[in-house]
Amino acid sequence: MDFHSQKDLFNSHRHQAIRNLFIEKRKRLGLSQNQLALQMQTDVANVSQMESHPGDLTFSDIKWFGDALKISINELESLLKQNL
Repeated sequence: MDFHSQKDLFNSHRHQAIRNLFIEKRKRLGLSQNQLALQMQTDVANVSQMESHPGDLTFSDIKWFGDALKISINELESLLKQNL
C-alpha cells in the first residue's frame, strides 16, 4: 500500500467516525432524518447521503450538521479523540 492509499484509508476511517457520531447524536435527540432535514431546511436525501455516503465530508458539511445537532467543532474533536 502506498502513502496516498494509507492517507485515504485514514481519512475514510475518520470521516466514517464523524458520520457515526452524527447519527448517534441525531438518534439520542429523538430526531428522524426527515425531522433533521426540516430543521436544517434541506431535503432528507442530503441527510441520508451524509449519513451513508462513503466519501469524504467537507468542513462546511461537518459544521452544518454539527450546528444542527448542537455539536461544536471543539466538542466533535474531543469526541473523535475518545473514539479513535
